[in-house]
Amino acid sequence: MIEDAWRIVGGRPLRGTLRPSGSKNGSLPLLAATLLLDGETILHNIPRIADIGVMIELLRAFGLNVEDTGGGEIRIVNRGLSTHIAPAELVSKMRASHYLLGPVVTQLGRAELPLPGGCDIGERPVQYIIDGLEALGASARIGEDRISAQASRLIGSVVALNPVYRSPGATFNLLMAAVKAQGKTVIENASREPDVVGFCHFLNAAGAGIEGIGTAALTVHGVTRLAGLTHRANPDRLEAGTFICAAAATGGDVTIHEMTLDQLGAFADKLVEAGVHLDPSAEGIRASCPDRPRGLSLTTGPFPGFATDLQPPTTALLACAEGHSQVEESIFTQRLQSVEQLVKMGAFMRLIDPQRVAIRGVPRLHAAAVEGRNIRDSAALVIAALSAEGESTVLGRQYVMRGYEDFEDKLRSLGADITLAGIGEG
Repeated sequence: MIEDAWRIVGGRPLRGTLRPSGSKNGSLPLLAATLLLDGETILHNIPRIADIGVMIELLRAFGLNVEDTGGGEIRIVNRGLSTHIAPAELVSKMRASHYLLGPVVTQLGRAELPLPGGCDIGERPVQYIIDGLEALGASARIGEDRISAQASRLIGSVVALNPVYRSPGATFNLLMAAVKAQGKTVIENASREPDVVGFCHFLNAAGAGIEGIGTAALTVHGVTRLAGLTHRANPDRLEAGTFICAAAATGGDVTIHEMTLDQLGAFADKLVEAGVHLDPSAEGIRASCPDRPRGLSLTTGPFPGFATDLQPPTTALLACAEGHSQVEESIFTQRLQSVEQLVKMGAFMRLIDPQRVAIRGVPRLHAAAVEGRNIRDSAALVIAALSAEGESTVLGRQYVMRGYEDFEDKLRSLGADITLAGIGEG
């Protein structure tokens, strides 16, 4: 039996409470940054997901002592790096492995990293990593199968990121390269995502000198040493948003603990526009949608804009919204892959072009066998199956397990009928 599929019986409103795990996108750079920190670092609220496991193995490959002590706690001891080359078999499994390049160059003066893998959601160029390192004085290049860089000492500079995308990945990378660079670095058009803000506070607590936290202009005063510390990762706003969509799509009522509307940015505004009730409290956010949601138009964008990772779950929600909707994906070129699968479930959707879809909402989706091809699309198809009539089979569980901790268990705790499908091989 292969365990890459779920059997889902739809039509049950999700009800209850849940606490989101630590942020996947925030935890990965925290782990990578421990390559820069001397001594012991203890990280709390780190999710138990596949990508975190790969990052832990990469840190061990570079010579760090890493122990998963349970309960979301990871203990890392850095007494020096043992190699400048990352193993290809690990790098190929995860896009975020590129976070290692800057820290390894900083610590050893050179680094070699096979081209990173990860979900196929369109072009995600690594050239910005090279450009950032070169702006700080490194010599770097992208070969056929690897990235290499070297520098005797990185030197502070002014680096302007793309103002349209304000990439969090580029911001994480530049912060890790600049934090020990000689002199002052200014990062213009920096990401303002909550995970970036948390990461800056983490580095400052370790001894860094970062100013302008929470703004699009970060100033980094280079230091010679960073020390280990204890830090708690942010809760995962993307997981919270996914479960909010699931609650709304099923006509449910779910309270998400440890989450605020501000952390959700334009996603929260758009869901309210669609008729979803989002009620903040001291506990978190209560999400409910007793009536059929309304159609709307949305375009993804950098925080506080509408998060690209929450576009597929929202598109699944809009499949059954009253009236017409239009979704434009401005960040990634292949992030509308779920449309074809949603059509199999009775959704009335038409691709205007590869990055825009027009939707005429239908009263209800019907069960079907569908397949997700990346983390967020697979989660979106689960949401569609939860709202549909009948029993669906959703393939793509392996992707969801890369980005969501205890996904199926959390859904079951809210009343979902979701089990492994038990599809035979061959």
